[in-house]
Amino acid sequence: MSLKQLITRIIEEELVETNCFLVGIDANQAETSMKFYIDGENGVDIKLCTRLSRKVSRILDEEYLDETPIRYEISSPGTDQPLIDIRQYKQHIGRDLIVTCDDETLEGELTEVNDESITILKTMGKNKTELQTILFEKINKSTVKISFKRK
Repeated sequence: MSLKQLITRIIEEELVETNCFLVGIDANQAETSMKFYIDGENGVDIKLCTRLSRKVSRILDEEYLDETPIRYEISSPGTDQPLIDIRQYKQHIGRDLIVTCDDETLEGELTEVNDESITILKTMGKNKTELQTILFEKINKSTVKISFKRK
């Protein structure tokens, strides 16, 4: 089992009893520098990241005897990270998304999420809006649009 697989297994086992889940891993080829991203239906508490990190450290101290220094980080994905898992969308209802599909990029307020699709409210003009449903299978990338305006 690779080091990345070991850490992944530890994190996933610890997340079973929570509403959080692993959404991504960035690692260099040698697996000496890795970032593990977790998210949850209600976001991620920093205490959970700390607890996971301590658990991983404890197990690595016991099982990983290689002299090669490793660096790992466990955090929630930043606001610039795309939405990967369907479960991530629900916490963003009411926020604006930028959704890239094969043939177009759509922008609008996320109004609904179900098992197959999302619905966004697109602004078409000054007083014109349109609801558009997008199947998950058609989405290449979705990101939350950062806005500093208050609603």
